Amino acid sequence: MIPSDVLTPLILSAFTKEITWLEASSRYSLDEFIETFFYTRERTVENLEGLTDQQAAFSSPAHSFWSVSESVTHLIYTQGFYHNKLLDISTSLLPHLVEAARGFGEGARQNVPVKDLRVSLNAATERIQVVIEQTRNSHDPEKVEVSSAFGVCNYKTWVLLMLAHEVDHLRQMAAMRRLARTNT
Repeated sequence: MIPSDVLTPLILSAFTKEITWLEASSRYSLDEFIETFFYTRERTVENLEGLTDQQAAFSSPAHSFWSVSESVTHLIYTQGFYHNKLLDISTSLLPHLVEAARGFGEGARQNVPVKDLRVSLNAATERIQVVIEQTRNSHDPEKVEVSSAFGVCNYKTWVLLMLAHEVDHLRQMAAMRRLARTNT
């Protein structure tokens, strides 16, 4: 697993275009990115523990972060994009998802009960685990595609981007969780 004090600067350097996402994805093994993604997803699930529905729905007018509900529903929805990208760049015969994000910010929903967030997030985690297990050994590491947003991407790059997205929203969720607990 990649520790956060190493992962965060790596993601930031790609995000700020000091290095490309492809170069960032070459810094660690695929297994390390996958292990870190699932570790991060566990932290996302843990952020739901002990929250009331009111706390999950809380959004602060003083902060630009989404509510916990919006962050989780957005992560679940956009996971379909990464699901399809991993299938596109591998030789898997798994079906693509019809509903997948095509732009930034899609799928965020307000006021979803914590119980429903937990059930949906667990189901999404199971789905992406199947996709990763079916594709991690059936992709050509040299096969690339060009993304208008992220540049040249291979399989590992898409896994890193999915991880970076999860990390970003986990940070937002942790901040909103603290604010919600003190303001509701």
